[in-house]
Amino acid sequence: MNPYSLILFAIVWFVILYLFNSLLAGGWKKIVLKQAALYFSTVAMIGIYGEIFLDTAYKFFVGHPLWHYNMLPIHNAYTSTYAAIIWGAYGFHLYLLHGTLGSKWSISRTKHLAFIFCIEALIIEALATISARIFLGKYLYYYIPGDLWHVSSFQNIPFYFICGVLIIKTLKRFKVDPVFFSAMSTAMVLVIVFLV
Repeated sequence: MNPYSLILFAIVWFVILYLFNSLLAGGWKKIVLKQAALYFSTVAMIGIYGEIFLDTAYKFFVGHPLWHYNMLPIHNAYTSTYAAIIWGAYGFHLYLLHGTLGSKWSISRTKHLAFIFCIEALIIEALATISARIFLGKYLYYYIPGDLWHVSSFQNIPFYFICGVLIIKTLKRFKVDPVFFSAMSTAMVLVIVFLV
């Protein structure tokens, strides 16, 4: 896989997420780099470790994994070296979205944010892998169940709700020292992606 294609694909997705959230907010979203980096790194860390945990458990109980990564797979294709960018982009989206939900619609309770997270995660992951198929020539990942045409699965909803709660609660605690926790989360991602 051409690394420049992957970089360009990620940049396009960051622009799409920024424009979508600006449209939702009714104006250009201001980015505070320290906070955006915290969301990016924390969501990437929780997403990658969560993928490995969930798909390992799923395979143990069901007999096959729930999904497998096609691009740059690692850890039995439960995740990917590119997953840090995918999950990080979703963290960037959450950074932009949470501000709008809180200020525009007063949505800030953990269970409401986690519910929004689990529904939109299905949609965004499906759009991401379909767009990868179009622009990069293959799907980012492939779901074994065909309930959502192998680009996502309704079976993810409980996982995404729990993941949403975990991300929201972790970010609340990490905001006290965003630089330290961004560095820690990044180090944890680098360990699982490159050293384990």
